[in-house]
Amino acid sequence: MALSPRLIGLLLAFAAPLSWSVGGIIIRSVAAEPWDIVFWRATGHVLCFPVAMWWLWGRSVLVDLRAVGKPALAVALFMASTLIFHVLAMTSTTVANVLILQSMSPLLVAVLSWVFLDERLRTSGWLILAVAFAGLALVIGGSLGGGDMSGNIFALVVAVCSAAHVTIVRRHRARNLAAVTLPAAVLASCISLAFAQPFAVNLSDIGLLILLGGIQMSFGLTCFILALRYLPAAEVTLIALLEPILGPIWVWLVIGEEPAAATIVGGIVVLGALVAHVLLATRRAQQAPAP
Repeated sequence: MALSPRLIGLLLAFAAPLSWSVGGIIIRSVAAEPWDIVFWRATGHVLCFPVAMWWLWGRSVLVDLRAVGKPALAVALFMASTLIFHVLAMTSTTVANVLILQSMSPLLVAVLSWVFLDERLRTSGWLILAVAFAGLALVIGGSLGGGDMSGNIFALVVAVCSAAHVTIVRRHRARNLAAVTLPAAVLASCISLAFAQPFAVNLSDIGLLILLGGIQMSFGLTCFILALRYLPAAEVTLIALLEPILGPIWVWLVIGEEPAAATIVGGIVVLGALVAHVLLATRRAQQAPAP
């Protein structure tokens, strides 16, 4: 039985934060400086993605990239910024702080999509978004005080850059822009190399960071970009709020960096809002007349 476009979009949208959420465990587990992590994670994507890209889409994905032109270059620049500042944030403050502050992105995307894409949220959508951010407020209240301010600022930069590239990708959703992750990773690698000493990292940690690039970027980021072809930008980024819920849990279970009680309560609120949103949106999609 063929899957509906909406179900394909939901599967892709949920796969992205699930793969991203393992980042905190690996970054906390390696003995490497922030710029070394940026270099090897981006290099992992550069090594893994071309094979998958060519096998899945062949030359067509490069044709789409050229057809979009300058907006695709803007996406690569914004995406490279998120790759760099995410790692700098992760190594400057707690994992919970980083993931929660980056989660401001759905609100920014909802506004940008309304202004530039005419994708307006229903009243129920804004209500669910408000409930989700109430949950995030609980998490921030429980964890923000323990973080370093520079790391918090880096995380907010990630949120802004992420919202910008999501809006551009959604605007050009008729084209497959998965290949834009490759120049973004190359750019991040080149910038980080000016500050890094990548071969000072031991081989086992290099292997973990290359694996992280494959999981988070080659798989996760590609799923995220493809989900934007099937679902509204605000919905995809709202589902991405699973990352700040799952990330601290994995770090807690594996490494022992225990989140505050408010973080757990806030996570439950956010998860409940996500479930409500998906159920309502799916019900509306089923009731809508066939095109």
